[in-house]
Amino acid sequence: MSGYGGRPPSDWQDPYGGNQGWDAGGAYGPPGANPYGPGAQPPGYGYAYGPPGMYQAPASNASAIGALVCNIVAVLLCCNIVAIPGIITAAIAMGRVQTDPPSARKLTIWSWALFGVSVVAGIVFVVVYLYLVVNSESNYGGSSGI
Repeated sequence: MSGYGGRPPSDWQDPYGGNQGWDAGGAYGPPGANPYGPGAQPPGYGYAYGPPGMYQAPASNASAIGALVCNIVAVLLCCNIVAIPGIITAAIAMGRVQTDPPSARKLTIWSWALFGVSVVAGIVFVVVYLYLVVNSESNYGGSSGI
């Protein structure tokens, strides 16, 4: 059977014992139910409902939640102020996942980008800090030259 409606092959046996009205009026039920006449096909595809569409998975906010958590960790651990806009964009993206998925996707991408910038800024800050500590001159235990 094709799965799109229409008359099944002649050697097909209905496992439930019915004939679905195929003998009475064709593929569309009893006579009078088909507006195109008994046994006539509607114009177009030749199937009652057309070809099936592609399955669309429901929108998920997993990436937005991940971006939100990573940006919060970046603010708490690195004291990095660049991650605060990332938190805001991730939170807005979580609110828009069901109503406006393209906008939520863009906001999530921005949130991940801001997280990346905050990580790079944190690494640069640590490198500069270590450089300044190593190259600083201190007179803590040595002779003062007096």
